[in-house]
Amino acid sequence: MERYHLPLFLLNTLLVLVDVSLGYHLTPRLLSGNAESVAAGAALRATRGLLPAIVALYMFFNCLGYFQARTPFLITVACLVLADLGLQVWLRRRKRRDDSNEEREED
Repeated sequence: MERYHLPLFLLNTLLVLVDVSLGYHLTPRLLSGNAESVAAGAALRATRGLLPAIVALYMFFNCLGYFQARTPFLITVACLVLADLGLQVWLRRRKRRDDSNEEREED
C-alpha cells in the first residue's frame, strides 16, 4: 500500500488546485441571481475569502495522510475533494437549467 502514497498525494494536490480554481470562477456565476448587487458582492467576497481556508484544510489532511503513511486517509481526502468538485459542477448545471427555464417563461 505504501507505493500508492505519493501518487495519491500528488493526485489530491492536483484535485485541490482544480477545486479551488473552479470554485473561484464559478462563485460569481452561482451568485449572479441575487437581486441586490451589494449583497451579491458581499457574498462573493465572503465565499472567495473562505477558499484559502478550505485549501489549507484539504492540504493539511492530505499532508497528514501522506507523512503518516495512511492510505485510507489519502483516499478519504480524495473522495471529499471529488465530492466538492461534483457538487460545484452540479450546482452550476442546475443554475444554468433554472436560468434557461426562466428565459423560456418570460418569452
